[in-house]
Amino acid sequence: MNTKLYTAIIYLLLPLCSLAQTHFRVSENLQTRLPDTLRERIVGSFDHLLASIDCGEPDTMRIDSEDVELNRTFFRYLKGLERKDTIPKYYRPQLIGLYAIASDRYLLTLACVRDDEIGRILTFLARNDGHSIVFSCPLKYNTRHWKTTTVGTLTYHFQDTIDMDRAQNFDRKNHSMARTLGLPVRQWVVYMCANYQEVLRLQGCLYESMSNGKVNSGDIIDPNTLFSVMNDEDFSHDILHIYASKIRGKNRNRSAECGLAYYWGNAYYPGATGKAPELTELLPVLRRYLQSRPDARLLGLFEKDPDVLAPYGYPKPVQVARVISAVICREVERQKGADGIIELLRCGSGDENFFKCIKKLVGIDRDNFEEKVRRLILE
Repeated sequence: MNTKLYTAIIYLLLPLCSLAQTHFRVSENLQTRLPDTLRERIVGSFDHLLASIDCGEPDTMRIDSEDVELNRTFFRYLKGLERKDTIPKYYRPQLIGLYAIASDRYLLTLACVRDDEIGRILTFLARNDGHSIVFSCPLKYNTRHWKTTTVGTLTYHFQDTIDMDRAQNFDRKNHSMARTLGLPVRQWVVYMCANYQEVLRLQGCLYESMSNGKVNSGDIIDPNTLFSVMNDEDFSHDILHIYASKIRGKNRNRSAECGLAYYWGNAYYPGATGKAPELTELLPVLRRYLQSRPDARLLGLFEKDPDVLAPYGYPKPVQVARVISAVICREVERQKGADGIIELLRCGSGDENFFKCIKKLVGIDRDNFEEKVRRLILE
């Protein structure tokens, strides 16, 4: 599972961290029809915003108040960590594009380059609010012609059509997860994206060398903006992680939490149907594998996580280890209810804590793992 809570944007924008210490370079080939005074005002305001972020006190007067929560999150991750002259293989940012898209709105494009190598190309939206130049993530501009529909707690943005049955199922899961864990039901905004490259482009990243070719992933902009995994309406795997983070605190047990995400949500990555499979789809596949391989040992599958489901249409990153832990989570819920699930989420990091907790809750340990877990799978 590619849990991010917006870590993609942290990584993508990190090279801009030193813009605050020296002005970013304006390309000699920059062509803009904006008056010089306006151009200097936009460039100066953007540099001032980055400098304030780098100092740990973002100038909120320069962050667009339209969709302010999203924009503040977007710019918060520009916080600088080091001087550019101490960063190995530093990509020097330069302004390569600045043009008007409306009477009061402009797009800035920065390329981060080193010699002849492009590290990334990023875009930002600027707006003249009548008093100053303010900046934002270009997400809303990039999706301005998209369709929108609301399904319960979910607001979908999409280009063509969506699977309403799958969207409604996601809404039901959202209600169920929150209520079972005793948390408020959250509202989500979902952008339907064909692949991870489109996710990046919508957020203003036109190119990122380290993510070049990556397609099979979604993203989250905290607190409520979701980007689908390969055009899948159901993002329930990752919202389980968001809800669970409110229960467990900082110490996450991956086996417990990812298993619960497979059980209550789905496997996040597409399977044989092109959508993220649920436990009800994966469990028969695991049974088929075990029936064809009587020598297979479940503890080994759990601890080593081999790619054994691939021949059935569910290759990695779909994980057999998480299917097994999902079955254990199901048994914890059956025997101990929501209290047992909450205790499991809070068991602490590492598999030793996982085994200690499931032994207490449902009597499963390494010695009886094969017998007890196989029975849960085959029943």
